[in-house]
Amino acid sequence: MKAFAVLLALTLSAAADWTADVTPPKLGPQPKLVPQEFVYRLSWNGMVDAGKLTFTFGKPDPKFPSDYVARVSGGSSGIASKLYHSKVSLVSRLDPATLKPRVSVGVQDEGDEVNSTRNSWDGTLVTSEQTITISKNGKSATQTSDFRLASLHDVVSAMLHVRSQKLDDGDDLVMPLMPFNKPYLMRIHVAGREKFAGRDTIKLTVGLEKIDPATKTLVPYKKFKSATMWLSDDANRIPVELRSEVFIGDVRMTLAEARRL
Repeated sequence: MKAFAVLLALTLSAAADWTADVTPPKLGPQPKLVPQEFVYRLSWNGMVDAGKLTFTFGKPDPKFPSDYVARVSGGSSGIASKLYHSKVSLVSRLDPATLKPRVSVGVQDEGDEVNSTRNSWDGTLVTSEQTITISKNGKSATQTSDFRLASLHDVVSAMLHVRSQKLDDGDDLVMPLMPFNKPYLMRIHVAGREKFAGRDTIKLTVGLEKIDPATKTLVPYKKFKSATMWLSDDANRIPVELRSEVFIGDVRMTLAEARRL
């Protein structure tokens, strides 16, 4: 029994060694993004009008005057919506000085069920409350879980921290994040600079793995294969296009509109 306990401890220690590679959640030298809104067109397996996503960063919100607030909304539309219904909305409240997450509230509507999640950060502890509602009969169930890990981002804080870094060619970033009620590990590699869609861009490759909440071991994320992102190589450093290979095929997010608020 003692030998088994030692072996288990060594196994868990080795499995969690990735935590030493995590990029500290400290903002880099790039100037902060001024309040702006970006609209992205979605394409799916060559279907160009598959939906859209709107990102709003830093617009003052009288409900949360002490927070930096970002919002994401949109999803599939038209024929794509009939084939794969998906709607999403997210409100992220961050510390305005550090852009670390405070509260993140997200809703995923997949047609047959609606998944609502509220994540609250308290130091290294994240408390997640998830409610799943069955669309057909309106029945719902709620569960609460805790996960403790330093440097854990939500989706928006991860985006803002990535763009703030130097992003020299060859740089690697390792960032744990909690998009809804499960933790993941995102690995980003700066592949270089190139002209893309007529703009100077920074090319990033993105990998994603699951983090087992109990053991912090990494588990393959079968729904996600790979992704490539092109950031504008300017003061904004916003995604110009994201191409991802996921379980439903080729999904692309292309910048269609940008405006200051």
